[in-house]
Amino acid sequence: MSVSALIIDDHPLIRDAVRMTLASLGPGGRIDMADSFASARRLLESGAEWDFALLDLSLPDCEGFEGLAAFRELRPTLPTIVLSGRTDRETILRCLDLGAAGYIPKTSQSDVISDALRLVASGHVYLPREALGRDFLREAPSRPGVSAGEPPSASGFAPSRAPAPPPVAASAGATLDPRKLGLTDRQCDVLRLILRGLPNKLICRQLDLAEGTVKVHVSAVLRALGVRNRTQAVIAASRMGLRNRLDASA
Repeated sequence: MSVSALIIDDHPLIRDAVRMTLASLGPGGRIDMADSFASARRLLESGAEWDFALLDLSLPDCEGFEGLAAFRELRPTLPTIVLSGRTDRETILRCLDLGAAGYIPKTSQSDVISDALRLVASGHVYLPREALGRDFLREAPSRPGVSAGEPPSASGFAPSRAPAPPPVAASAGATLDPRKLGLTDRQCDVLRLILRGLPNKLICRQLDLAEGTVKVHVSAVLRALGVRNRTQAVIAASRMGLRNRLDASA
């Protein structure tokens, strides 16, 4: 598997560690690196294409959620993974609300990062276990494709003895037909694009629908999943194993 990526982080050691992890996924992929938001903007304006971008939340010239929102506005179709030292649930869910395709704590082990990058490269959203809450973790061993693990190592990208928590995604054999939730074919299309992090305006373009129609479909999807917002929809879809079925029918 060869992937191309844009790495945006002001710490050289982090950039190099991520670059080596990407190289381990397969040879031949284009890897570009930027140490600031301004340099990332120049690369975006060059017209280069990547499978995804990895964005640090703490850049010297664009801090926090503002940087993620601005980056998403510059290239809304580019899947963007947040790479951050912050591991609180509120920050992770806020990034997903802003359209991030994943969130990787910098304390994650290298094999966790590899799995997360593979997941995003295949069109999915990576959810760290910190985003799911204690109730979900207590039930995790009985859920398909999810197993409980120790917290990630605090030593950065270096592996530790603690078992690595896997990405939250249903196994290939455990999928739920979204139509059993009462979703129409068009609503399934909308859900598939929500899971890819697309905002309503891009969903309109992809499906050639009016924005009001998309809003109606989004509301129907949220009701069917029993959730109140897009972040909860991503988590619910991961729990139910909806992604595999939606991807297969695309």
